[in-house]
Amino acid sequence: MIFLLVDDEFPTRQELKFILLDLVPEATMYEASDGVEALAMLSRLKVDVVFLDINMAQKDGLSTAAQIMQEPNPPLIVFATAYDEYALQAFELAAIDYVVKPFTKRRLQLCVNKVRRQVGQQKKLDHQREMIQNLLQTTQTGTAVTKLWVEEGNGNRLLVSYDEIAYIEAREKQTFVNTFDGKSWPTRYTLKDLESSLEPYHFCRTHRAFVVNIEAVLKMIMWFAGGYRLELKDAPKSTIPVSRRFVSVIKEKIA
Repeated sequence: MIFLLVDDEFPTRQELKFILLDLVPEATMYEASDGVEALAMLSRLKVDVVFLDINMAQKDGLSTAAQIMQEPNPPLIVFATAYDEYALQAFELAAIDYVVKPFTKRRLQLCVNKVRRQVGQQKKLDHQREMIQNLLQTTQTGTAVTKLWVEEGNGNRLLVSYDEIAYIEAREKQTFVNTFDGKSWPTRYTLKDLESSLEPYHFCRTHRAFVVNIEAVLKMIMWFAGGYRLELKDAPKSTIPVSRRFVSVIKEKIA
């Protein structure tokens, strides 16, 4: 069986890949970081199943799925989502399988069992094509959940909304998400991963170790050697360094 895993967050793809290979050791795995890359790969590869993230900055999952289903022999599509309960009910009614982040082995086992039964069934593919088109007409993809998984402790994970985040910092070989209320949460993502995914939501790199929510900036203060500091509106009144290479970008963002 051949899988294509499509998600713009590298750690999420790796987590999904790890569990799927444990469940289907003989499977071949391909990866794509967005819908555009996925469509390009599908034009030259034969794939049985696409695991497709819905909330991607560049070409969302539903519009990507609709385009995939226009192909003569499309693969099955499984949505990966952090959507709320209303959206999950919509996917269930549409008879489209989905898995919820964070992934669990038990849920993915059920999904794999379902996929094994459905691969190659043209009737199922025709139904899926119709349901995806219906979802595109009724689902507001622009209002997708914009949240980030952080580590709560004891193996638990928590979803933090983008608008709760003041800044993100890389320190001690780990990445931390810092919220307006002064809390700091470790996350599995690298700063590089988060920089690209958060950029459309008014976040900006200020330093090799910092990404800042522009909405959190109170003022910009001149510092030494051509650098600056950002004073933030969060509870601790954090100050964030701005490297010289990022000064012009930050000034443009907060102008």
